[in-house]
Amino acid sequence: MRRTRSRMMIAVTPLTALVICAGTFPVAAAPTEANVVADGTIASVAGNSLKINTESGPRVVQVSPDTLILGRQATTLASIAPGDPMAVTSKRETDGSLTAISIVIFSSELWARARKGQWVMDSGNMMTNAVVMKYVDRVEGHTLYLKYNEGASAINVPPGTDIHRLVSVRLRDLKPGMRIMARGVGEADGSIKASSITFDRPGQM
Repeated sequence: MRRTRSRMMIAVTPLTALVICAGTFPVAAAPTEANVVADGTIASVAGNSLKINTESGPRVVQVSPDTLILGRQATTLASIAPGDPMAVTSKRETDGSLTAISIVIFSSELWARARKGQWVMDSGNMMTNAVVMKYVDRVEGHTLYLKYNEGASAINVPPGTDIHRLVSVRLRDLKPGMRIMARGVGEADGSIKASSITFDRPGQM
C-alpha cells in the first residue's frame, strides 16, 4: 500500500549559474581581470581584507559591504521549508521527466540577486531557479513541484541527491584556517575585489 504525504510550500524559483555563488570578487590605473575565482585557506583577516594561501601562492581578497559571504552546509530534502528559494540542476530523462542532480537552497540575500526561471545550461542539463509549491513524498521516491513566472515544473529527487543550504554570514565569521572560495575581479596588483565568498560549514541544517 502506498503512502502519500504532501506539504504545501511557496513557489521556488530557479537560480542560474550565479557568479555570486562560487566565491571571490576584484584596482586601478592598470587592466583588471574579470571573473576571477580563487580557492585557498585563510592565513589572516585584517580590516576589510583577507590573505589566503592558494596553490599558486598567497593572495589578498578585498571585502566590501556588497560582498556576499555564504556558508554552504549539507542538508536533506526533509529540511526544505515553505518559502525556501532554490536552484535545482537536473537532467532530462528519455520520457521527458526531470531528475535532480543537485539542489542549492538560497539565503534571502542571494535569492534577491538570482535569475529566476528555467533554462538549458551549456552542459545540456536544466537549471531551475524557483520557489516550491508542493513537495510530495511517496514510498518510491520524492517529487518537488516548482513554480516560476513562465510556468511550473515537477522534478524527481532520487536518494543521494546532493543538497546544500547557503546561509549569509558576516566577515567576522571568517577565521584563519578556514578554506574558502572567492569570486570577483582580479586587480593589477594581484588582489581580488570579491563579489562573493563561500565556505563549507560542517554538519547538517
